[in-house]
Amino acid sequence: MLFAQLSRFRPTGAGRRTNELERSWITLGTSTRLQILRTAERLFATQGIDATSLRQISADAEQRNTAAAKYHFQNKPTLIRAIFDYRLDGIDTRRAQLLKLAEDEGRLDEPWHLVEVLVRPLAEQAAEPGSHYVRFLDRVCEHVGRDVTALPEIAGLDEAVAVGRLVTDRLPFLSQPQVRPRIRWAGQLILTALADLEQRNASADPRSDEPDTETFVVALIDAVTGLLTAAASAPRE
Repeated sequence: MLFAQLSRFRPTGAGRRTNELERSWITLGTSTRLQILRTAERLFATQGIDATSLRQISADAEQRNTAAAKYHFQNKPTLIRAIFDYRLDGIDTRRAQLLKLAEDEGRLDEPWHLVEVLVRPLAEQAAEPGSHYVRFLDRVCEHVGRDVTALPEIAGLDEAVAVGRLVTDRLPFLSQPQVRPRIRWAGQLILTALADLEQRNASADPRSDEPDTETFVVALIDAVTGLLTAAASAPRE
């Protein structure tokens, strides 16, 4: 299964990614590799992981050689990891800025602001014209059975995981069996909602009754914070 292959590309330390791989596609044939990478991101986002072949990616990237994607990235797991490497530097930089701002303002103990650190960088990416990354991320999550806890093994989402741990540290009133499913549901909600936002922004005919992006983002942060911080009810006997 592709997930098993992807897991081999897990980072070897916090904050580290496949720097060797990143340097290779940045320095060698950048234009071609970047065209293939962006085309792959779009096709994975719109068609799904399994439904997209390396041959189709090469053809859609307007490469005369239909084996170009295989030549430059060897296989689908490496290509998927390269997409994460390409996107995460900017997203993680923005996340670090928001985390520093929350720290400077003395808000690190407030779950709402930590959830914002998780949500807003992805929301800003989703609002970028022509963006497919959040839908790609949602498709990868779909591929691993909607298990967001599997994504760090695939993508090396070290900074997002670190912020998630800060959130869970502020939920001492919940036991581990209570908090684990909430973290999973929160991640699923974030990805699904922001993939919808990205799709809405890409639509040529958006619905007039949809909220503006900032209202959408704040509502999502509210919803995720509520999901995580709601008091646990006693199970019915």
